[in-house]
Amino acid sequence: MASIVSLCFDGSSFSLASSLYTDNSLSTLAPDGYYSQGQIVRRQLNGVLLNAQPCSACLVECGTGVSETIGNQNGIFNADIDLGSSTGAVVLYFFMGSSVPDGVIANYNLINYNRLTAKDNHNGVILKNGADVTVDYAGIANQGTNIPTYVGNQNTALVGSYTNAPVGSCSQGDRPQNYNLVSGSYDAQGTFESITVVNNQVGFSDDASSISSPVFAMVVPKTSITPTNINLKIFAPMCGTAFGWEIACPVALPSFTASAEQSTLACAAATTTYYFLRNATGTTPPFTISTNTVPEIGNFVFSNSNGATYLNDTNTIKYYIIANTTAIGVRNGVVVSSASCTSAGTNTSFFGTSGTSSLADGMCNVNVANILYHDGTGTLPQVGDTIYSGSSPSSSTVTWTNYKGFNPADVGGGSTSSGTVNASGVIQLIALCP
Repeated sequence: MASIVSLCFDGSSFSLASSLYTDNSLSTLAPDGYYSQGQIVRRQLNGVLLNAQPCSACLVECGTGVSETIGNQNGIFNADIDLGSSTGAVVLYFFMGSSVPDGVIANYNLINYNRLTAKDNHNGVILKNGADVTVDYAGIANQGTNIPTYVGNQNTALVGSYTNAPVGSCSQGDRPQNYNLVSGSYDAQGTFESITVVNNQVGFSDDASSISSPVFAMVVPKTSITPTNINLKIFAPMCGTAFGWEIACPVALPSFTASAEQSTLACAAATTTYYFLRNATGTTPPFTISTNTVPEIGNFVFSNSNGATYLNDTNTIKYYIIANTTAIGVRNGVVVSSASCTSAGTNTSFFGTSGTSSLADGMCNVNVANILYHDGTGTLPQVGDTIYSGSSPSSSTVTWTNYKGFNPADVGGGSTSSGTVNASGVIQLIALCP
């Protein structure tokens, strides 16, 4: 394994220097041998540095994975990966352990990527930012920045500054040390970097999620033969971390056909080809990649095979009908719901809150996420309409206690009305939200 040494050189940079020295007065030449800095390696022979060469040992081949445990330390872990000359979607998966979240950012062709989802996101797994606000995907408020998105299991101690000079064993708030991946192992560089973590950088899995620390997935589009290298940094500012990641070589994403984008769950023929990113499970690479042939809740979805353009990358839910039977709801590029589409003569779909309130306006500021159906003629149920669990009139009826909030779509703005039902699922009272 390479060792870290402090040396001086006589040029404006390592790649332009003539010789290396062991002292800042440049009087004692460093021993002959090979030296590297960043992605440059040079051999000093008879006290003279030979031509700069790319550091082949510093590059990781795509199609591999890395696991790292650093005990009671913190760090910023840098890796440069060779993607080859193929084009397509570069898929990365990350597992950040069970208690210490870590940051992720990839840079390809001078563009930063820090947008991640997880298996069962919106289907049992809840992603939250540092202010405890539910988000559609990790990094939703962090796009267009050059800073990482922190994922893993929820930890309230993460947000804050890490600017203290390390003294002895690691303490919360210490500056993390820089590491470079060389020949499959991260080497400590002996340098430290101050960082700050803010709420918008966070998208970890809520402690209440059924999978408190899932595998997170990211896609980076490689649309041209060059450049061939991608840089990946893992930020672990808290003391003690264990993480694993793997990266696939560029390939076309799996495809599916569905209807054009629409605002309702009405059944429609599949006319367009789209693409999606499969999620994964596991704790160490290689992770177990899902084998679903159509998008699941929590998958990123795209209009192209390299993952360059997300479907409906807006805050308003839109629907795509698969096989004239299934309506997937897409918001901010991720599938957030899946339900049977509705056709003429069937019940009308709407969304309701998971809980109820004894007050008529008690659900007005609560998100709706549960799909329900009614047999009325309006967009939302009215007094006398019956509530069902499915689109078919033969589906079972649904009942609840007190007022449940209603909205035509799964939105974050809260309910637009609320209503009560009797034991047969028939609406008894309707109240409009102010």
